Amino acid sequence: MKRKRKHSSVPQPKSAQRTRPTRAVDYPSPQERGRIIERRDELMYQVISALVSESELARDQRIQQLVRRYGPQEVAVVLAKFQKGAAGRDLLSEEPLLYRQYRQTFARFGGHRRFLGRPEFEELSYEHVLLFGKRKFKSLLPFKKSPGKRERELQELLLKDALSWPELFPPDVPPRPAEAWATAPAPGAYDDPARDLLKWGWDWDDQRIAQQARNAARWRPAISDLARMALDEGLLESWPGEPASWAPYHALHLLGHLQACDYARPLLTLLQRPNDWLSDQLIGVWVQMGLPVEPVLWAYLGDLSHPAKQRGLVLAGLEKLAATFPAERAGIASKLTGRLQAASADDGNEAEMNGYIVFVLNRMGVREAQPVIDAAFEQGKVDTGIMRREDVKLGG
Repeated sequence: MKRKRKHSSVPQPKSAQRTRPTRAVDYPSPQERGRIIERRDELMYQVISALVSESELARDQRIQQLVRRYGPQEVAVVLAKFQKGAAGRDLLSEEPLLYRQYRQTFARFGGHRRFLGRPEFEELSYEHVLLFGKRKFKSLLPFKKSPGKRERELQELLLKDALSWPELFPPDVPPRPAEAWATAPAPGAYDDPARDLLKWGWDWDDQRIAQQARNAARWRPAISDLARMALDEGLLESWPGEPASWAPYHALHLLGHLQACDYARPLLTLLQRPNDWLSDQLIGVWVQMGLPVEPVLWAYLGDLSHPAKQRGLVLAGLEKLAATFPAERAGIASKLTGRLQAASADDGNEAEMNGYIVFVLNRMGVREAQPVIDAAFEQGKVDTGIMRREDVKLGG
């Protein structure tokens, strides 16, 4: 019987990535696109104002006014965008999510722009938020203020418009700059079926992954390859415009569907990558793997050598386990309450972590934790930039 030959390299695309055939699309001109985006941004502001109205009747009336002014189709588009954005954001896991969204948008529309590593992406995103917020505050005055030069530069570099309204932009797959990526680590070699994932690209089609995972006889023998692919630095750091660079996403989710809990511990190294764009997906993967991963998560949470933000994502995983497996809820809540109670008031390094614990206990509705939370705030154990005492709503 012949041995299956290892493939020595990742396939490189001859042209722009194609995930599926598409019909011709008429995109608006740059001038028209700018007008549409300006109008939608204003509508988004109005929608948010309507949704925070005090009564349901007031909200409905405001939405109906917007329908009459902007049209039902535009209101539906903006409402869907708002709801999708709100559903995906979370204090404990949003940073890798935001960078992955940027990375995906760059893969589709980046063109000849400069690609940003995560540290620079976060720095420039923060600068953009400050400029945007300052301009919006000034816009409360009778005149409307347009974005300044620097804000426009950041808007373009961060692909903010393409991220918000991708249907308005024609594809512009960025060519790989050979000089800048000459020293990138080489990806590993993979046999079928894992090799198939190198072709799937940036389209996060979770239904396709679930359908593939149903063929366990095909994928279980490849679990070790999938784990290696999910952690393959040559793929994780490769050029976003190439389909193979997205294989770790697909491999990670297949590991979850296949309940490959033996790999829960090594997968935690995703949290420690400077350009992490994947670790938030571990939360759902841990739940798919089931309760055998819980001791691994407690061990990571208790290791103070890991930054609080990384342990906070693990905390979100424990919260999700408690929600998915109700029999575990009381035990997880008790352990978290105990950690908060045992925390030293003199350890300022743990104040951030304590803030995340209070955040999770509050979101879980653990009423019995109220006295411990009150004492933690009184003793100065909690970073109030993460959670304020008045934001704890556990009811008495």
